[in-house]
Amino acid sequence: MAELNQRTEKIIDRLDAPEIFCDGALAISFRQDVLRLTLFSDRVDALDGKNVNRVVVGQLTIPPSGFVDLYNQMTAVMARLTQAGKVHHVEKPVQQPLVE
Repeated sequence: MAELNQRTEKIIDRLDAPEIFCDGALAISFRQDVLRLTLFSDRVDALDGKNVNRVVVGQLTIPPSGFVDLYNQMTAVMARLTQAGKVHHVEKPVQQPLVE
């Protein structure tokens, strides 16, 4: 019987696997030892042609170890995009304390 911690031997590309485009993530939650990312796509309202609605297009559920791997891969891509000048680090402005 194969152990679950065995090294992956090869990647099998499935041409019938659905491709999901999203404009971003609405939410990321951690419940029952699973991370859940709710993905959305912006769609122009068909009735008025002006308003943009955020439509849920999928939910990615991933174990913590997979999420850490995804995070590490995304961090590496962000470093390459930053180095190439495609993205820029934006610092959040420091919030001033409320004066009464």
